Amino acid sequence: MRLLSKSTLIMFLFDLIVFTLSTTFWYAIFMLPLEYLDITVFLTVLSGVMVLFLKDNYKIREFNTTLKNYYLLFEGIVFSQIPAAILLLIFVSGAQVFEFIFANLLTIFVILRIYRVLFHYYLFHLKRTKHVLIIGADKNAKLIADEIINKKALKMDVIGFVKDTESEEYINTDGFKIFDTNSDLKEIIQKNKIDIVIVAIKRRMEEALLTNMVENIPNNVKVYKMPEFYELVTGKYYIDRMSINWLFYDFMNKRSVVYDFCKRIFDIISALIILTVTSPILLYIGIRVKMTDGGDAIYTQNRVGKGGKIFKAYKLRTMYANDYVPQDGNIEHTEPQEDDKRVIPFCKFVRKARFDEIPQMINILRGEMSIVGPRTEWEDLVKIYSKDIPYYECREWVKTGWTGWAQINQGHCVSNDDVAEKLQYDLYYLKHRNILWEIGILVKAVFLALGGRHG
Repeated sequence: MRLLSKSTLIMFLFDLIVFTLSTTFWYAIFMLPLEYLDITVFLTVLSGVMVLFLKDNYKIREFNTTLKNYYLLFEGIVFSQIPAAILLLIFVSGAQVFEFIFANLLTIFVILRIYRVLFHYYLFHLKRTKHVLIIGADKNAKLIADEIINKKALKMDVIGFVKDTESEEYINTDGFKIFDTNSDLKEIIQKNKIDIVIVAIKRRMEEALLTNMVENIPNNVKVYKMPEFYELVTGKYYIDRMSINWLFYDFMNKRSVVYDFCKRIFDIISALIILTVTSPILLYIGIRVKMTDGGDAIYTQNRVGKGGKIFKAYKLRTMYANDYVPQDGNIEHTEPQEDDKRVIPFCKFVRKARFDEIPQMINILRGEMSIVGPRTEWEDLVKIYSKDIPYYECREWVKTGWTGWAQINQGHCVSNDDVAEKLQYDLYYLKHRNILWEIGILVKAVFLALGGRHG
């Protein structure tokens, strides 16, 4: 995928250098054993940039300087020191280990905070704004223009729209220029100092228009298809009839026996580790649920998997027994709310931390689910969504997952619009899935679940 902004890459490289130099400097100052220097630096740098990545420090968004962001930065740096601290406390004795960790933590935090303040100032006061021209002037053009406007950290300004045809029903938005079909494209680009051209035309373009763009768009101007640019900016897949056709070809051509084998191994290993680590907690929760009303602690629910196949998904019961069934037009009530009386009181955090869904590791070991994939949905809900949301069944091309790209980017869905947006995340995953990315999704999901923020 093409790199849209170098800002996040620059920040990542700077953080990498700071973690390396600070750890090496303080290790030498406190005269810790040289045989553990390399592994200490490696663990600190790796865990540091990974944690900051999982906390969205390198996401295309506004780098604002709020207290919340500073807290998240500090929290991330604290987590980054834990692996090295454990290593040194096992093999090195003495108070200098604690002094080293504290000095390193404080140094990294202060430098990264100062850098982010300066970076924010540069981004919004000194960095040159890139000018964008959109070919097309319908709702698709307006959609991508709105996304650019909302992502202020991109430092992009939409100059205007070029009508595709004389009869095109173009948008009429204040602040944007609408150029006629017969306008001189080269003159528009030169006069407005255009840096990026986005082609937002749904139908097949005429030969004359293609030739016009080839001859009049300079080499230094980047050209994007609207769906491609939409993916880069949002992390979601743009859905319409044509894009679904493209997704089909991408999906079919990227099928791989090697990927399927590696993913299955990843699923098995991850499920076994999660079950082993959480088994004492699950046992405690199960006993308390059983003692609450005498009902079974584990229950099954019909879920829809790959190819629309129905299977029994295992869950820890966190609600009192009831006969609740979702109805058409009532989707906003399918997820229990914060004060829902159906939820057993002590199980509210269990649901937030997703401990109730850990028994689904059994389904993963049985090959019915994956660790990462589109969320496994209730059979009754899938019937509703498939009827109301176009292309919803495309998410069933792969195994559904315990976590996924949609779950770590979006909260609980409370409406059809939310579910439609979740579908965009799911299809983005279908297009770009790979094992390394899925490992990152799982790690981030664990962080979010422990904080009660997993979707």
